[in-house]
Amino acid sequence: MSFLFIFSGAHTFGRAKCSTFDFRLYDFNSTGAPDPSLDPTLLAALQELCPQGGNGSVLTDLDLTTPDAFDSNYYSNLQGNQGLLQTDQVLFSTPGADDIIALVNAFSANQTAFFESFAESMIRMGNLSPLTGTEGEIRLNCSVVNANLAGPDSMLVSSI
Repeated sequence: MSFLFIFSGAHTFGRAKCSTFDFRLYDFNSTGAPDPSLDPTLLAALQELCPQGGNGSVLTDLDLTTPDAFDSNYYSNLQGNQGLLQTDQVLFSTPGADDIIALVNAFSANQTAFFESFAESMIRMGNLSPLTGTEGEIRLNCSVVNANLAGPDSMLVSSI
């Protein structure tokens, strides 16, 4: 499944609303404190951009170092505890995830390897046959189960 992990590298560009990560800035895991894995300089910059109780719609770049370039700096950011989204940062900071950590290190050190792996993963994904009709769904919003499939007694939960 490492080919799916490689797609996280697409976060080398794009933006996120403060509301998607502000819990890391002020009350991580209901501790009343910031996420201890966040680089202190990044934390201060993000707290200024996204003040507690502020406008959750404010946008910031996913990759603050090279926000408009498709490159491997996303992985270098993870090494420096500068992953904006918690789902990204845990890729590098989860104990026991040695295979993923090795890929983060490899892609940070070798941009060509990242590009080649990303292209290969795109081809593999393109060869997947999505389940449709009653067998599955193509979501209109990737984090929400489509309403027409979720009845009142449905226990469907998004994995994203």
